[in-house]
Amino acid sequence: ADGTVKILPPLHTLINIDDQIIVIAEDDDKIILSKDYLGPTSLPVINHNAVSLSTQMTRRTTKIVERNLLLGWNNTAPLTIKELDTYVARGSELHILTNSDEIKKFINEQLINEVTEQNIFVHSGNLTNKFDLEKLNLFSYNYIILLANEENKEQNLSEDADAECLICLLHLRDIIDKSNNEKKFSIVIEMHDIRNRQLANITYADDFIVSPHLISKYISQLSENKNIKRVYDVLLTADGPEIYFCSASMFVPLETPISYYEILQETLKYECIAIGYRLMKYLHDETRFYGIVLNPDKQEQVIFSKHDKIIILAEQFISSSQDNCTNF
Repeated sequence: ADGTVKILPPLHTLINIDDQIIVIAEDDDKIILSKDYLGPTSLPVINHNAVSLSTQMTRRTTKIVERNLLLGWNNTAPLTIKELDTYVARGSELHILTNSDEIKKFINEQLINEVTEQNIFVHSGNLTNKFDLEKLNLFSYNYIILLANEENKEQNLSEDADAECLICLLHLRDIIDKSNNEKKFSIVIEMHDIRNRQLANITYADDFIVSPHLISKYISQLSENKNIKRVYDVLLTADGPEIYFCSASMFVPLETPISYYEILQETLKYECIAIGYRLMKYLHDETRFYGIVLNPDKQEQVIFSKHDKIIILAEQFISSSQDNCTNF
């Protein structure tokens, strides 16, 4: 009632009559209340006193030291770097590739004084030059952040920036394909034109595309409900809940039909909540959204295999084995 947003409230939280519920739905006309929503329910009752964390999972008490790489530069780069500083542990490294003397000067004289957790290293090179990329020992990084490059002010058209991103992405994919290195890194890409997303997906379907298209969707939602800004303010801060892709086997048995409602109940035992799942057999199938299903019907039966994932929202929550959960 006081306007406080709680994405993951304690299970014993009492809902008052003037409180509002945050619902994930395709659209507001897809929200269908149960006819018994104010009356008794036939759903099984969770014994909250019996809920405990499995030894397989623990809460993260400290942030993780990371080694990340930034390719490309535009006017959002300083903000991106300072925001990243709130997510990583002290001693983390951020390596930046640029050929611009002006940008190097800005980094060395100003930006390094505005971050506290990251040590910044600048490398000379061009993101479209495969040789420059190979010199960076790419498999030593946790994340590679590829920004729409506008470091050359004479050529800062969105088409040129997206073209450079795609060329760089092709080089990265080629380096990955030709390497026997088992260690993988995640790539975050910023692109201006949503139409270029399909080209990017062809080169590497598991990358993340960040573009003005997402911003326009955010603004559209705000126009329909201004209160949703408070929800995004919580979700998009370092202290808010994060999205994790966890091995399905951590919550449910494999090769056995199970309802999505049961999946929800299992994730609640770990003080997190499922928002969907990913079937890896559809990893490269665009028609099935690369295997990702968000907010499925609670009665839907799912059969998980070894490499499938359950997508959860959790507050700084990791597995004792880093291979079991990946956060984004």
